[in-house]
Amino acid sequence: MNRPQPAQKPYTLADWETWEGRWELIHGVAYDMTPAPSLAHQELSMALSVRIANQLEAAGKGTGGGCQVYAAPTDVFLDCGVVQPDLLVVCDPAKRSARGIEGPPDLVVEILSPRTAGRDMVRKRWVYEAAGIPEYLIVDPDEKVGLLLRLEAGRYEEAGRIEWGGMVALLGGTLAVELG
Repeated sequence: MNRPQPAQKPYTLADWETWEGRWELIHGVAYDMTPAPSLAHQELSMALSVRIANQLEAAGKGTGGGCQVYAAPTDVFLDCGVVQPDLLVVCDPAKRSARGIEGPPDLVVEILSPRTAGRDMVRKRWVYEAAGIPEYLIVDPDEKVGLLLRLEAGRYEEAGRIEWGGMVALLGGTLAVELG
């Protein structure tokens, strides 16, 4: 195994498959996913993951109903390359494979951190929009707010700003999950 070399661009999925560690590949550009996120980031990720999973089960959409929540690192293969959202929900079992998720999930969640906030707010927003991911929740633990974007006519529109402790309506409004 090796690491991406700075002079070589654009990278391909074949290149990505040879790399050590955790990497995202977006439009031929490699993004190192190390070091691991902070403990506060991981605690928030785990809390949201559990809340989403519990709500999926309560709504009858859980694993038996087709929907499953996954936490990073889970590889998501899109036309642009490979991404690893902090959390994602997939309701189509055909998108699950031995290597990860094949195609757009139903929901992605990114928890901002100083090192990745710019990529999450701009580059990944456009990647997720172009891939046709119906909902994108951006969680800012420093500002204690969430931004829910929903795909409308191929473009993300702001569906809501959610304050810490407030409820966010996910998956087209069918799940209500406490933020924070």
